[in-house]
Amino acid sequence: MSAHYYKRFMRLAARWPKDKHKNPSRDLALFLETEIERLFRVERSNLPQDIGICERRLQSLEQILRNVHRSNYPNSYKSGVFGLSLDGLHEANSDEGRKVFGLREKNSFLSRLFRRRS
Repeated sequence: MSAHYYKRFMRLAARWPKDKHKNPSRDLALFLETEIERLFRVERSNLPQDIGICERRLQSLEQILRNVHRSNYPNSYKSGVFGLSLDGLHEANSDEGRKVFGLREKNSFLSRLFRRRS
């Protein structure tokens, strides 16, 4: 059973669009692939035993991928909180745009606490 669902989840993750504006650590498609791999290969004991749960999760991701709810419930609102268009929001959320705003990966408290001082 798990091999069947593993293949279905991996096919879905392969169809997920890659975001060219983000580095791999922030890309949802890559995150999905690594999470599927981790759950089905490494942490098999954490998989739900109920087949229905796996099926519902798979169908939910497929609906998101196919934009089912976006097409069923269209929205005429075309700008974000900053008044930017969708392209502007993509650009602002890209790695280069995040650098302009001063957003970067921050070291956690523990990594700063235990980092080596020379």
